[in-house]
Amino acid sequence: MAIPVLRPSMTEREVSAVAEVMRSGWLGNGLKCLEFEKRLADRYAYRNCVTVNSGTAALHLACLTSGIGPGDEVIVPALTFISTALAVSYCGARPVFADIYPDTLCIDWGDVRRKTNGRTKAVIPVDYAGYCACMNEDRSWPVPLIQDAAHFSGGFGYGDEVCFSFHAVKNLAMGDGGAILPNDYAKAERMRALRWCGIDRSTWQRSGKRYGWDYDIKEVGYKCHLSDIMAAIGLVQLDRLDEMNERRCEIAYRYSKEFAGIGDIQLPANHVAHTHHLYVIRVDADKRDTLIDHLAENGISAGVHYRPITTYSIYADQPTPPVTEREWHRLVSLPIFPDLTEEDQGRVIEAVRGFFR
Repeated sequence: MAIPVLRPSMTEREVSAVAEVMRSGWLGNGLKCLEFEKRLADRYAYRNCVTVNSGTAALHLACLTSGIGPGDEVIVPALTFISTALAVSYCGARPVFADIYPDTLCIDWGDVRRKTNGRTKAVIPVDYAGYCACMNEDRSWPVPLIQDAAHFSGGFGYGDEVCFSFHAVKNLAMGDGGAILPNDYAKAERMRALRWCGIDRSTWQRSGKRYGWDYDIKEVGYKCHLSDIMAAIGLVQLDRLDEMNERRCEIAYRYSKEFAGIGDIQLPANHVAHTHHLYVIRVDADKRDTLIDHLAENGISAGVHYRPITTYSIYADQPTPPVTEREWHRLVSLPIFPDLTEEDQGRVIEAVRGFFR
């Protein structure tokens, strides 16, 4: 079996947590979701946490409750997963694609400033691969910052809202799921209604001694709330998050140590808060696909994170920014996940070194 690029780390604790929920008779959005929300908000020192069923839904509700709508623009990096832009489009607004820094591959704030105008309603920085997009930046900004922290579970929050993904291969994995951290209480309450078809009281809130079947709906909502099954997994993963991220750090450190001095490889940028969701090296563009094929022949999967959003037909009305255009052709994501064994990592290292020999 090939070594995958990413894989969730699951233990008997997660299995037992799911079994407990299954036996409880309450599978939907209930006490486990409330407990997870409280713990996540406390960890990041935000006043509220609203869980949803995906990171995409988190970004969408954050945009929607920030007043983003038709005629507005939101600046996002060109190098990110498609969800970052789709969340803007869901609101009828226009994503504007900023370039990236050549060292961190995170959004270039100088380009953000150049592309900010009277229609700009928000900026969505992405903590690419686990590197904080605002590490050395002035965090005071004239428009809201909606932090796309899909790669940054275990990091820290700097946005007006922080949006997480708990997809199956993320650092904190539930199979799927997401969350938004807003400090504004009114905004959080609106998000809670929007995630449940616009209903102003959740089923759990209406399930006391007498079932409260009546409720109000003030605006069009969506169906994107989390379940207690997923939250139960998330609570265990939250307990294990620091340990798992520490293991990711060890893997990244070993890669960087072993690849140092190979002139054809550019190592990823690092800092103390890096969550190492991805380990992305850069090689000459004319060698990238050949290296990926070489690794596949040796039973090792490698990926490319990401093809720029501007190369998809839906957003091809904007050009690919120059640094993004140059760098994406050089990207190779190597296997990194907490349960990657020393032996399997050694296989990856030897295969990469052998290619450049």
